[in-house]
Amino acid sequence: MPLRKMKEAAKDIKIPKRKQTSKSIPSKTVHNEQLHDAIRLQAYYNYLHRISHNMPGDQLSDWLEAEKYILK
Repeated sequence: MPLRKMKEAAKDIKIPKRKQTSKSIPSKTVHNEQLHDAIRLQAYYNYLHRISHNMPGDQLSDWLEAEKYILK
């Protein structure tokens, strides 16, 4: 099928808009954002502790330790 005909055929296709099925989705999003912020802040504190005590590590280890601490 030539490209021109494909473009003309695509114009006739109507895509329905998505409807929000549940009102609980925004609250889960807010909760996830708060959880992410808490982990981010704890990872920052882990970084400060690591740097001030001249301990080995990196950003990933700070983040993973923060996740363990927050999700406990």
